[in-house]
Amino acid sequence: MDRNFDKEYRLVRAKEKDVRFAYDVVKSWLSKYSDHSVTTLKMPSFAKYSKAKTTKYIIKKGNTSIGFVHILANNEIGYFMIPQFQGMGIGTWAVRQLMKKQPRERYFATVNNKNTASIKLITSLGFKPKATDRKSTRLNSSHGYISYAVFCLKKK
Repeated sequence: MDRNFDKEYRLVRAKEKDVRFAYDVVKSWLSKYSDHSVTTLKMPSFAKYSKAKTTKYIIKKGNTSIGFVHILANNEIGYFMIPQFQGMGIGTWAVRQLMKKQPRERYFATVNNKNTASIKLITSLGFKPKATDRKSTRLNSSHGYISYAVFCLKKK
């Protein structure tokens, strides 16, 4: 199901030194796709980001960090890959590994409706849409709305 991902990639619990890598991945992604985000439109300072209460795992290929997955206390998951490793199924594999390492009764993902790649990833894992909403926010100095959906996966 995951090709040979278990041989090529590994998921390791993030250490303090890995937080900068995760921060830079998110910052880079937001600089290109801020209209695809739900959780933040403006990158917080590194000090604030590094204090977030998440459990992060770094996705490694050999000794190279290529992305990360994380889970919040409320069971919401998130995932980011550096561009050259996107669209290869690695993120799907990593989220599956995260759920094995952090077993919960339910998992949630909040996804901007413009982010079709992310929707494809979570629905391929069995997540089902539970709610759709529009959040009023300021987008690039103009008023606008973000349309997003909340997805849930209930483990048996």
